[in-house]
Amino acid sequence: MTGRRCLKGMEYLHATLFFAMFLPLIYAVAAWTEPRGTGVLYLKCLLIAVPVIVTERIAAQVKSAVLYLLCGALLSAGMGGIIWLVTFSAAQDSAVGLREKCDCAVMIAETVFLVIKRFADRVQAAKWQREEPLAARLVSFLDRPAGGLVWYFTALYLAGICLNAKTLCDCAFYSAAVYVFLVIFYEYFSAVSAYLEMNRRTKGIPKRRLYRVSFSMLLAFTALLLTGMLPAVLLAGKRQYTDVRKWFADVEPVPFEYMDAPQMPPEPLVKPEWVEILNDSAPPAEPSMLVNAVFFALGTICVLVFLYGVFLLIRQALRDFRDSRDENGDLVEELVDERIQRQREVFLRRKKNGAQSEAERVRRRYRQTIRRHRRERPAPFESPSEIEKYAGLGDDDQMRQLHREYEQVRYGKLQQKL
Repeated sequence: MTGRRCLKGMEYLHATLFFAMFLPLIYAVAAWTEPRGTGVLYLKCLLIAVPVIVTERIAAQVKSAVLYLLCGALLSAGMGGIIWLVTFSAAQDSAVGLREKCDCAVMIAETVFLVIKRFADRVQAAKWQREEPLAARLVSFLDRPAGGLVWYFTALYLAGICLNAKTLCDCAFYSAAVYVFLVIFYEYFSAVSAYLEMNRRTKGIPKRRLYRVSFSMLLAFTALLLTGMLPAVLLAGKRQYTDVRKWFADVEPVPFEYMDAPQMPPEPLVKPEWVEILNDSAPPAEPSMLVNAVFFALGTICVLVFLYGVFLLIRQALRDFRDSRDENGDLVEELVDERIQRQREVFLRRKKNGAQSEAERVRRRYRQTIRRHRRERPAPFESPSEIEKYAGLGDDDQMRQLHREYEQVRYGKLQQKL
């Protein structure tokens, strides 16, 4: 029960951190600042946790759609009123401007989106359960922290740097740090719970012992990760900001004033490279045709390797799409015998290590001969004689010789041990 509550709390925190970044982004675009500081603005954004929790509860307990939408409307109005009171109490001279109105509008919009999203998730889950009664429960985006969402905070952090918004950078940076640990702990508790449910053999092992051992390793890993984050936290005040909105602004020409007094010659705008300094201020020599040809060949090889990798990915995707269903539309599952799977692993391992023994060459030649005369794959229970018979090679003299070599390779070590 405690583990489920922890997982549910992490799911609430996941949705809260995601929606809490919208208001700082609007502040950065509009070049607004919170008079009471970044902390107060972020705490105001974290109030979205109330709609996150309430919408999940009413979506799970309310049966009537009309009653659910009515509760959602009341919740949106209540959150708008709360933000209005908070911003009105902080406004100077009891005047509420555009910034305060934007806070209320963003909170109401986020609450409405949560109400609609929970409603759509419940409808989709019911449809999924009706069409696939034996399938697993459909998990919503709001209920599943994912490591890929860290890029969302990274993009907002870069946006804050490019918009000269320290508030957005701080919110995105610390949200990303918290979210990384959130994902790690969520995956840990989910994996341990799934392990205990699937493996009944571990029922005899005390849960406290299992959690104690695994949690100690998790804490060691998180401690190392936190140590690696400390330099970024300590150097947060040394960020270099810019404003892309001023990059394309009109630049006024600077007037040049002539003076009678002699002046030192201005420094060159472009400093000489180290190659020019070594060559006594002479321009660097042009690379020879051989160097250009070598670099052109290397670049061509890199491009060809990249295109070949893209081709392999596309071909594999097409094969997976083709082999995933048969002509009746049913899913196709490949069942591989354990013995065959072990043989594949051994073969790939030997091939990777460069083992080219006589036994491997005989086995390879035997397989290639069978494949040339038989399209279907031999069954795991077929003997070599049956495989050759079904391939139409039972009376072939060369196949008989290859059969003897294959049998010697296959059973030679076993006979020596016996």
